[in-house]
Amino acid sequence: MKNDRRIVALAAALLLTPACGGSAGQAAPEAGQDPPATLVTAPGGTSLARPAKNQLYFCPRPGLVPQLTASTTPWVDGTTIDVSKIAYVQGSVTWQSEFSMTTTATERTLVGNGLPNHPTGQYPVQEGTAAFDYYSALPAMGYANAAEIPVGPYDLDVTIPRDPQPNDKPSCVRWVFEGVVSQTGAAWHAEIAADSSFKVHDPISALPLDECWGHPYHTQGHDPAYSWKGFPDQGEASQHSPLFGYAIDGFGVFGPRGESGNLVTNDDLDECHGHTHEIDWDGEKKVMYHYHVNNEYPYSIGCYRGTPIALPKQLQI
Repeated sequence: MKNDRRIVALAAALLLTPACGGSAGQAAPEAGQDPPATLVTAPGGTSLARPAKNQLYFCPRPGLVPQLTASTTPWVDGTTIDVSKIAYVQGSVTWQSEFSMTTTATERTLVGNGLPNHPTGQYPVQEGTAAFDYYSALPAMGYANAAEIPVGPYDLDVTIPRDPQPNDKPSCVRWVFEGVVSQTGAAWHAEIAADSSFKVHDPISALPLDECWGHPYHTQGHDPAYSWKGFPDQGEASQHSPLFGYAIDGFGVFGPRGESGNLVTNDDLDECHGHTHEIDWDGEKKVMYHYHVNNEYPYSIGCYRGTPIALPKQLQI
């Protein structure tokens, strides 16, 4: 029988002001916790077909070019993304976010409406704004182009193992939906975006984000890449980052700081963007594998170290 441990996030109660990096009643980020000035993307030609550091291991799909294509947007210089130059999506829209987590001895169930408890930009992207030309140039299933995609609620309901076990061989990412951001009630999506020629880009290098570093795909608003600005609990600057959410293999996804409080780099992580040491897990100290977000591609989950669950049909995008 499921226990009483439950987390519920309601955006209307939390968000009294449309700002990122902290909700009403929560302290602003401390010094040293600000989002980075730059991100490091992967170079053009980086493979998607195998597990390796600095890349995403994506299961093959018909027609999809199995490597990253370099983007030529003004905020990209080689493999460096200058955050200050990103053409942000305008607007600040708050949502009625609903999210709950329950556990049994062996399972963890995450349920919600998929709407984040932080503001998003105005979607669909408005014509005449700085972001419109970038979005309108990309295709979108069911829409004339990506600029027409709205943010909307959807049935977020996944049950993952509470005590996941690492496998010797990693699994590829089959669906765009990779995990649940328990701090915000939104999702993590794989860091890929296809253009009209089915060439694959790092979305951060190809598309503007909103002020909370998010955008929708298939109407699902998600926290892509290093979306630190929208996370309410960033922890203490001198300590290991807190839990941000869960991958669909059950392992935790933590913030960008490691054991010493220093920012983790891809050199500190394996090919799936994780490693093993003692962490806080369900209120206890435990040595176990976990993922980290950081400012280097693929930014969060590069492949699955555990066994990913079979996603419900509505999340198979």
